[in-house]
Amino acid sequence: AIAKYRFYRLWTHSGYMEEINTTNYLDCKDIYVQGNAAKHNKPSLRIDLMPFYDYSPSMRDSKNIGNGIRFLNKHLSSSLFQHPEEWEMKLFEFLKLHKLNGNPLLLNGVIIRETEPFREELGQTIEWLSGIKPDTPYRSIEKKLKKKGFEGGWGANAGRIVETMQLLFNLFTEPNSPTLEEFISRIPMISKIAIISPHGWFGQENVLGKPDTGGQVIYILDQVRALEKYLIQNFEMAGISLDPKIIVLSRQIPNAENTTCDYRMEKIFQTNDCWILRIPFKDKNQQTVRDWISRFNIWPYLDRFAYDAKKELVSEFQSKPDLIIGNYSDGNLVATLLSDKLDVIQCTIAHALEKTKYLFSDLYWEQMEADYNFSLQFTADMLSMNKSDFIITSTYQEIAGTDTSIGQYESYEFFTMPGLYQVVSGVNLFNPKFNVVPPGVDENNYFPYHMKEGRVVSKTEDWEKRLFLDAADDICGHLDHPGKPPIFTMARLDKIKNITGLIEAFGKNDKLRDACNLIFAAGTIRLEESHDREEQAEIQKTYQLIEEMNLHGHVRWLPSISKADTGEVYRIIADRKGIFVQPALFEAFGLTVLEAMLSGLPTFGPKFGGPSEIIEDKASGFLMNTSKPELIAKVLVEFIENCGKDKTYWETISENGIRRVKENFTWDLYSKKLISLTKLYGFWRYSVAEKGMVKMDRYCDLIYHMLLKQRAESRF
Repeated sequence: AIAKYRFYRLWTHSGYMEEINTTNYLDCKDIYVQGNAAKHNKPSLRIDLMPFYDYSPSMRDSKNIGNGIRFLNKHLSSSLFQHPEEWEMKLFEFLKLHKLNGNPLLLNGVIIRETEPFREELGQTIEWLSGIKPDTPYRSIEKKLKKKGFEGGWGANAGRIVETMQLLFNLFTEPNSPTLEEFISRIPMISKIAIISPHGWFGQENVLGKPDTGGQVIYILDQVRALEKYLIQNFEMAGISLDPKIIVLSRQIPNAENTTCDYRMEKIFQTNDCWILRIPFKDKNQQTVRDWISRFNIWPYLDRFAYDAKKELVSEFQSKPDLIIGNYSDGNLVATLLSDKLDVIQCTIAHALEKTKYLFSDLYWEQMEADYNFSLQFTADMLSMNKSDFIITSTYQEIAGTDTSIGQYESYEFFTMPGLYQVVSGVNLFNPKFNVVPPGVDENNYFPYHMKEGRVVSKTEDWEKRLFLDAADDICGHLDHPGKPPIFTMARLDKIKNITGLIEAFGKNDKLRDACNLIFAAGTIRLEESHDREEQAEIQKTYQLIEEMNLHGHVRWLPSISKADTGEVYRIIADRKGIFVQPALFEAFGLTVLEAMLSGLPTFGPKFGGPSEIIEDKASGFLMNTSKPELIAKVLVEFIENCGKDKTYWETISENGIRRVKENFTWDLYSKKLISLTKLYGFWRYSVAEKGMVKMDRYCDLIYHMLLKQRAESRF
């Protein structure tokens, strides 16, 4: 069963088999790696976090994993029903807590002090408002409501106010989970959001394709615009005159090359009050670190970074934020430190956990430590996922995997890093903090190729030349037959993205070479311009493959393309009946998959990871085994042959892909769900979790200060 395990030891000579516990299993793994030395070494530190989840209910069915809020709502509404006096008081006190810019929201605690009078006043107010025209503006009835103890935030007009108050009244009389979710989600309690993303080059121009810089930057910028738009609508419906503020916290890089990453503050395009705030890393002598640093080597700087960020965020917000969202391992660790210091609800977004991307990276951590510092990263991951109030993922697989593959979070349930520590229980997948909330696509930039009215002719012409014809000095390769349908891919140039695997698949298959051209946009074509080990190795491998397979005349290699242009590039490829291939060995989600599908390109993605939950295989796209070049080629050739047999096949897959994205992956849906989760987990944190997590917090603090922080500081 998914996320449930039993361990057995088989004695090869006798055939005897016995069931063993998790600790015995981890000991066996240590012995496998370290040999007899493991038997004589001092016992490893054993980490077990499961006892600290005793404050929270747990799900039993693995099918419910990823839908934690539904389970938690049922638990809360059941508690309201079974213990009405206790939970009505908690809800009443929770409502009195909220303020906006220092002004009370919803309830005036001076006028309304106890639950019983409040319930009576609530019923009378509903009766009075029901006799007023529903479209009566809040301002017209504001004074009378305030005299009764009701502050702003219930609604923009009498009709909306009655609806909201009736939901609360129903909670007191007949509590159920849909009513609880609907009522809590209406409270306009989120106006300031801090989003944490330290690593890479976080900017809006000239950054995509640089080391450690890709989908996460696109995700966050689109997320910010969508969240601001939704919060503005949320405030308007609540009758509140207030603009939300969102700050993306990242690292300031003084030697910023051709980017704006040396700017302290940068306004985010197409927003009212959203900003990138950059804070520099400081070395052990408190001097500013001026150059880019790989995401695998930034751990010594994060504790001081979080300390400096706390002061800067409070200054910019003029108060503490209402929500802190961490991104990736480093951002989630900083979010954890900030959440602790500011006492703010924390959301964790992993994007990709490296533990499952690098095979046996826990067992052989010492061999990889010099390059990747996995002992620090895996410890940081474990701390943040346990300390976080709630976790959102793009797919179910990200949490619990499948019947045949382990999930990213699931890989932290138990593992060993021989010689360092054993994790007997590193995360509770059945805790209701996990929720699947897939992101959307910027529909202003990515829209179907046949929507000609949205396209700029001059831009199309310029990019057609650049993609297929121009002999620019930053482009490698020419096309002997530029009219052939293009196979297109676009990603960072690293091992996991596997662009060299696609080149090899193309080069080895005569049918692909005869029928198509290969065009890829990745990194830079110049080795001297790269400062990343993996990228440098992949650049050299790319040139080697082009020479060995004699791909001259068949391939074009462009540098990374800016986000503003990628939509039109997808559409140009679609104009020529091309395809988009995402050849990654593993892809946590796959934003480029969504973008290409919405642009109308038949899209091919790896069956390992998130694309398998986006693409309906052979209906709205295609899933591939990307572990070997010949397996990639097999799926591509099959598609090309089907297009030859059925002239409508390309269009059918194209339209199915467009429809799939429009119906299931939008930023509007994402924003509504994320803000709703924040409010509901905020109530859970206030009523139960904050007190219940005290023991967990102390245990994690000990691990942070005695293990993670000390090891990180030794890396200076």
